[in-house]
Amino acid sequence: MGANCGTGLKNCGSAGKGGREITPDQTAAPPPEDVEALMKSPWYNWGSIEYVVNEPLENVGWEASWLSVAGLYLLLPVNLLIGVLVGLIQFLFTSWSSLTICSVKAGNPIYLIWVWWSYVVAGLTALVAQARSRLGLFLWEKDAFGGGDYFWHGQGIWATTYSVCSDILKSEQDRGPAFGAFTAPVPDIFPKKLLIFLPNIGNDNEWRYLRQALHEVFLTHTGQTYQLRQKSLPRLIADQWPGAQLQDLTKDTARLQELVSKCVFYMLFGVWVTDEEAKTLSAWRSYASLFVLPRLVQRAMFNLGIRKVKQLRIDTVRMIEKYKLEDIFSKMNDLLPQRYRRDPVVKLCDEILYVIGFAGIGGTSAMCETAAAFFQLQTPAEFPRSRVDFSKYDNSEMMIQAYNRDPFNFLKECCRIDPPVTSATSVLKEEMSCLLNGRKNVFPKGMFRQYALSLANRDQSVFQNPQVFDPDRTDLDKALSWNGAFGEAGYEKTYPRICPGRYLSLDVGREIFSFVVANEASHTNQAMQKALGGAK
Repeated sequence: MGANCGTGLKNCGSAGKGGREITPDQTAAPPPEDVEALMKSPWYNWGSIEYVVNEPLENVGWEASWLSVAGLYLLLPVNLLIGVLVGLIQFLFTSWSSLTICSVKAGNPIYLIWVWWSYVVAGLTALVAQARSRLGLFLWEKDAFGGGDYFWHGQGIWATTYSVCSDILKSEQDRGPAFGAFTAPVPDIFPKKLLIFLPNIGNDNEWRYLRQALHEVFLTHTGQTYQLRQKSLPRLIADQWPGAQLQDLTKDTARLQELVSKCVFYMLFGVWVTDEEAKTLSAWRSYASLFVLPRLVQRAMFNLGIRKVKQLRIDTVRMIEKYKLEDIFSKMNDLLPQRYRRDPVVKLCDEILYVIGFAGIGGTSAMCETAAAFFQLQTPAEFPRSRVDFSKYDNSEMMIQAYNRDPFNFLKECCRIDPPVTSATSVLKEEMSCLLNGRKNVFPKGMFRQYALSLANRDQSVFQNPQVFDPDRTDLDKALSWNGAFGEAGYEKTYPRICPGRYLSLDVGREIFSFVVANEASHTNQAMQKALGGAK
């Protein structure tokens, strides 16, 4: 775990307070205005997060240019009319998608920017029509393209079957700045060297060294520091939300997200942040809908979403500086080969905090929201009730019994049904052909290829009765929710990009729900005793 990242706390016994014990050999970074002291300190190359998030934009094509935005608004009535129809009628959707395929293959030239104006409207329309469910949207698009191994969405093809997705995950993947099969907005929404953007081809690559350093500094779940912090979580959770019950978690989702934020940050940094800081960190979950929007849509919103995400990145780094945690990232930077070290170091800090925020806080919050709802035979927001079958565990008491038998399996089954991360983008390493709506299409090397984990986890050739919620299912370890079949023999070697924070997420979820489930049992016992006392 991180050097000098002490496990002790001060002022963490009550809600709204937080802190960290600073070890004697730690030195705070001098204020930025004290240039002389800064140059003499170990933090002379720390840098400015404001500069990092405001670096020049990269990979902005004609389809995402301000000229394209102007065209979208100048012809807005026409774009809305066409877009709504295309987003509601599958035949029109596949026909218009063929135009975007032509545009992508041609390099998105200026003379084809018009195809994207109605397309982005169509995508949003289709999402709303599917109750804002990404799973519902993927299934609708898959059906529109013939129900085969692939469909088209955004600027790439999407793999739908377990076998194809698993093969991609087992392979050495080419990657790039892409999200949701669209060119990712960098460096304002995403850091350009984010871990998920780095290819893992060969043994001597940046992704491998960065992931190794991430594990060494933060994610050694069997290490003493990690174990000590985990033992402290039940007390901290109880102090933060005394008497919390399952219905409280679904009634106050924001508070659940803030609790998850506190737990994840504490497990990694030894700091129980304040309530206000937890509210800030929880935006990594509440901003989920902003991350998926391509630059054309971001600009059509006058960059309101971009400004929010940039400020979130700044505020998150500011917490590291407030609690004098810069040393962790400086030493982590030194673990990297010279050619991969970040200059300034705050770039590495921003990249790692993005992973922690987006996947650690956002992903764990999504898992906990799903689990809290499933406990009560409900579904979380943006997940249609028709996509899950609770017939095998048709009351909360049975759900609690299933959880108590194996908390990890319960949470893993929640994530199989409703994965926190529904898909990810790779890049074709060579030319590939596939059928779309019964027609053969050839896609060149360098084209985006998305693998849809949420669809792979419902593949009937692998999972028996895939819509049935069953934590005791024998095929549970085959689920690809964490970027690989988490639990199968040798999975860490078989799936090189398996989620590095999988244990952290499950540990935090287990501590929260074990506390809440115990409260449920206590509340039930008290109610029974009260009823028996009244009967006497």
